[in-house]
Amino acid sequence: MFRCCMSVRLKLILFLLVLFSVAITSSALTFKLESYGEEKLAWVIHTHNVITKSEKLLSSMKDAETGQRGFLLTQEINYLQPYYTGIAESKQLFSALQELTKDNQKQQQALKHIEKSMNLKFEELAATIDFVQQDQLPKALSLVKEDKGKAYMDDLREDLNQFTNIELLLLEQRKGDFKENRSQLVTLIKMQILFLIFWAIGSFFFMKRNVFDPLKLLLFSTKKMQKGHKLDIADIVEKNEMGKLLSAFYQMNEVVHEKTEALTYKAHHDELTGLKNRSMVNTELQAALHQAAKTNTKVAVYFLDLNKFKEINDTLGHDVGDEVLKKTAQLLTETVRSRDNVFRLGGDEFLVIGQGIAQCSGVKKLTSKLLEQFKFPVNIGSESLSISPSVGVAIYPDDSIDGEELIKFADIAMYEAKKDKGNSYKEFAPIMLKRETD
Repeated sequence: MFRCCMSVRLKLILFLLVLFSVAITSSALTFKLESYGEEKLAWVIHTHNVITKSEKLLSSMKDAETGQRGFLLTQEINYLQPYYTGIAESKQLFSALQELTKDNQKQQQALKHIEKSMNLKFEELAATIDFVQQDQLPKALSLVKEDKGKAYMDDLREDLNQFTNIELLLLEQRKGDFKENRSQLVTLIKMQILFLIFWAIGSFFFMKRNVFDPLKLLLFSTKKMQKGHKLDIADIVEKNEMGKLLSAFYQMNEVVHEKTEALTYKAHHDELTGLKNRSMVNTELQAALHQAAKTNTKVAVYFLDLNKFKEINDTLGHDVGDEVLKKTAQLLTETVRSRDNVFRLGGDEFLVIGQGIAQCSGVKKLTSKLLEQFKFPVNIGSESLSISPSVGVAIYPDDSIDGEELIKFADIAMYEAKKDKGNSYKEFAPIMLKRETD
């Protein structure tokens, strides 16, 4: 009897020791998992900020160049607004990148090269504008023809690529450290399982339900998360220490996935209109051209710029201007077919990629539909406004088989349409290249 009581007491003591061990280990693992999750999320956000601001820096430089080009072509002072805005934004973004990467010597060194290319580009843009303002347009055009500005932009792109590559390599290193720590954590969990098995032979069925099954799920979830997969909890988690551990693990994984998806969407879409932004144009256009080559169809690139948009902003305010941009995005989206793509490039510039067009008549048909949408005034708050775009179009493969050239040609055609105030639409023609350089 005494021996039986001692045996029961011994089993009870062993069982309590197991529970105590589980509680201590579970608390430690929960803390480690939460720390690793927060650290990984911070890495993802930092890399996203660096890459996004790098892309915006290049976009701002292009905006400044676009304003300069518009001013050279039209000598209208309105085109200097995007030029000055682009320069100011470029400098702000460059300062932000310096602050974000101040602890990385390689990135700081790369930023010095980027700053040099930016300053050279700024000087070239300023010189051409000064020539025009001094009624020396031929000198300005001669400076443009030297293609130094293009060389500066090419150097800037290359330097920015190197700069972002350093950030991506750093993220990969951190991922490696993260996986190594995860591996150590899994080893600790396995050791805990062995410890539990050793001390809980007499209470196996009870322990299986309360410890072993949750630990198996935890191991499976850890490996699944290491592979970057999203977790889902199919079983009901009980309200114990292991349940808290699994819940914390799941919630942390959900936060990382949601933040990553949200940041990815934000990086590739315009915040105001919800349209895809400039960063997605080349990818989508190359895919469209590849499909057109396989199906022997045409691709039409429409470059749209809203007329008198600056006047609306200046007289009615930026809130009304924002509503005009959102309404324009809505009209374009409602007009195009499901296989077409609509982008906001920045400011009041939009781009439409029309795909799967069999003949040139299909291009004109889509053009007519686009212009028809803007035929009638729209209500913006208490205002009834007429929104009219100037539209330029370039066609694959008729005008070019190169994506960047198609965008450039559509842009040139749009400026021709804007100059010809009686016509809001122009198709690209080679003679426009001569006009641009005259």
